[in-house]
Amino acid sequence: MLSGIVSGAAGCIIQVEAELRSGLPYFTMVGRLSNEAKESRHRVESALRALGCPLPPMKVTVNLSPADIRKTGTAFDLPIAAAVMAGLNYIPFTKEPPICLLGELGLDGSVHGIRQCLPIIMEGKKQGIRRFMVPYDDMESLVYMKDVELVPVKHLSDAVDYFRNGCVLPYHFQKKRIILNSQCLDFSEIKGQAFLKRALEIAVTGRHHILLIGAPGCGKTMVLERIPSIMNSLSEDEYLEVQALYQAAGIHRDAGDFCPPFRKPHSSISRGALIGGGAVPKVGEITLAHKGVLFLDELAQFDAKCIEALRQPLEDKQIILNRLGRDYTMPADFLLAAAMNPCPCGNSFTPEACRCSAGQKRSYYHRLSGPVLDRFDLILTVGQEAKKMDAETETSAVIRSRVIEHIREEQRELSDTPYSYFSQIQAEDIEKICPLNKESQKILKEEQKKHHISMRGIHKIVRTAKTIAGMEQQSGIGEGHLIEALSLRNMEFLSEAVGYE
Repeated sequence: MLSGIVSGAAGCIIQVEAELRSGLPYFTMVGRLSNEAKESRHRVESALRALGCPLPPMKVTVNLSPADIRKTGTAFDLPIAAAVMAGLNYIPFTKEPPICLLGELGLDGSVHGIRQCLPIIMEGKKQGIRRFMVPYDDMESLVYMKDVELVPVKHLSDAVDYFRNGCVLPYHFQKKRIILNSQCLDFSEIKGQAFLKRALEIAVTGRHHILLIGAPGCGKTMVLERIPSIMNSLSEDEYLEVQALYQAAGIHRDAGDFCPPFRKPHSSISRGALIGGGAVPKVGEITLAHKGVLFLDELAQFDAKCIEALRQPLEDKQIILNRLGRDYTMPADFLLAAAMNPCPCGNSFTPEACRCSAGQKRSYYHRLSGPVLDRFDLILTVGQEAKKMDAETETSAVIRSRVIEHIREEQRELSDTPYSYFSQIQAEDIEKICPLNKESQKILKEEQKKHHISMRGIHKIVRTAKTIAGMEQQSGIGEGHLIEALSLRNMEFLSEAVGYE
């Protein structure tokens, strides 16, 4: 029999074997089991007795392999019971085609949900397994799975009926689809700040990382918290991937929730909680933000080790952790949105009100290294002019409709490439997909020489310019697009404030 566990951010297929032979009555389980997994034998014995198939006075040995992986959870109850029944010839069983069984047993033989079926099924599907017996309670979260046969069971007797007669419980679950969270904040509540709204529309369209620097109360947090309200919904494949990650983390996420994740950890978060950690690494915030947004408010207040740990995931869109000789790969493809004050007192843009010395300001900004700042596509300073009010406001629905149309055109243009967004274009494809005319090249070279911009920074500026051009339905990058992209990176402020090169 096959079963599975969650290990890190993904599932892991486990083989369940049972041997029954003459000897003193004894039920033993081996294979590096956790306490809840060891307790499985008591639940299995009671469930079999309730089914009318009590264990005979024999020695029963159950092995869960591979033995070097720690077995946790209660999903092994159903496959252990099935393996024992097969050993007693109570049910027929053949190894081909393979079937993976998941489920916790009650003492009366009922099958309870385990709430972690999806990552295990997705891993089994990669390994060529196409049949899965799962608790009926977990079926609602699996309705979007394709190319697999799902066998729901409510009781151990349902499993017996399937193995004997091929009978499957009838089920029908409506495919829910939530594309916009009712709790999303709306851009109509923000007066003015047209420049910031434009920057966010660009950031969401091209999936560009954005950093806002401004005085307290100027609206940085208020604006960034509304990003989810203008993002396009997840595709079905992305939805399954996100749901599997949340199930692996043991965090509830509504079935049919196609809204991109939005994570906002507190600045006191530890490095392990941010990127994932533990003897068997648990999913961190950067993985929970996969295909969504990671919002770091008061960025300079985060521990420097946490901030520096983001460097590799921002580039590779994943993080690989090594624990006890095993590698755990966790996806981390997210849009990073961050906000911070311009100085410790927050009044750097109003010199007469600022209480910070030049040394204090420099020390404050040096909490963010050059390589970290270099990974932001858009770096904006929000001054007092952002507080001006005007009568013109757009709702999130209006902005979102534009973003969806821009992304549709963006993905159509990138259809012959491995990319979905312009921010994903690799360095070797920049010149091919984002060519610059001679005038634009001249402008970029002058800015590079003036501000000592790195090649990574140059590529980010070009990608942003390509996004702007696409939003204006232009196939090529013009001088205006490049100038706007340069203005959104604000190199002059960084050079003056922190000596960033």
